[in-house]
Amino acid sequence: MKSFAHNPVAPTSERPGVALDESGSWKYEGTEIPAVGARDVTLAESVNPRRIVRVGEEPEAVLLSLSEVEADPRLLWAVEAGKRVNGDDEPEYKVPFAIWQEHAGQPVGAWLPERDGSGLDRSLALAEREYRFAKRALEDAGALRQYLILLAARLGRSRRVVGETLSLSAARVQQLSEAPSDEMVADVDEFVASATEVAVLLGSGTVPRDKLPRPRALGGDEFEEIIASMIFAGLAEEVTGDGLKLTEDGLALLRAKSGKRRPVKGDQDRERAGSATK
Repeated sequence: MKSFAHNPVAPTSERPGVALDESGSWKYEGTEIPAVGARDVTLAESVNPRRIVRVGEEPEAVLLSLSEVEADPRLLWAVEAGKRVNGDDEPEYKVPFAIWQEHAGQPVGAWLPERDGSGLDRSLALAEREYRFAKRALEDAGALRQYLILLAARLGRSRRVVGETLSLSAARVQQLSEAPSDEMVADVDEFVASATEVAVLLGSGTVPRDKLPRPRALGGDEFEEIIASMIFAGLAEEVTGDGLKLTEDGLALLRAKSGKRRPVKGDQDRERAGSATK
């Protein structure tokens, strides 16, 4: 049996709960990642009402206690569907059995081996869960890299310059920038257009953030999102006193708008190096 390089350790990171998507599949909340080994837990599995039944006949109704209904939002339908009657200890809702059956098979939760299982099954599910999240994170990181490479091209950076920044060959950068999705190309173009509007307002100086006018085409939340994205992408930076200013890469947006193109960072360094060797 192959030995582990290190003893296997249980994942420690917390993961979100699960929710049903429109197709009826369980996904981790806030993601499109399928929940490992999830199966439906129905209302009938989680609630066990008393049945009213005559010998040799189908059940006539079920009884749900008032406290049970009030404590479980999944049973609130019984208030309208049932008839309130006096019980031994507290009021109850008498729900026709046919109506109960309509609700009994509905999924109200999920059984997860990572949470509800035991032994090796639980460990397997935990490992698979972490793999799925890691795979999605890698895919997201790859998409972000491709997005920023496209953005660099929009700002006039050559594949050679980008490659030197990333310690990659120009051919590899070309490969990474090939065949982006139409959605990504549209996103980059939209971001460049919006960032250019903000760059025009910032100009070449420093502007207090609360004094920066908002372009008419951008809503308040969208405006803040564009600024945050510009800071993340290195097109703008925050300065002391809650001010904003464009970086050298951000100034490239202004030059592109005015039709003037100066060498961007990287090209300038190589020009200086070339001059020094002459």
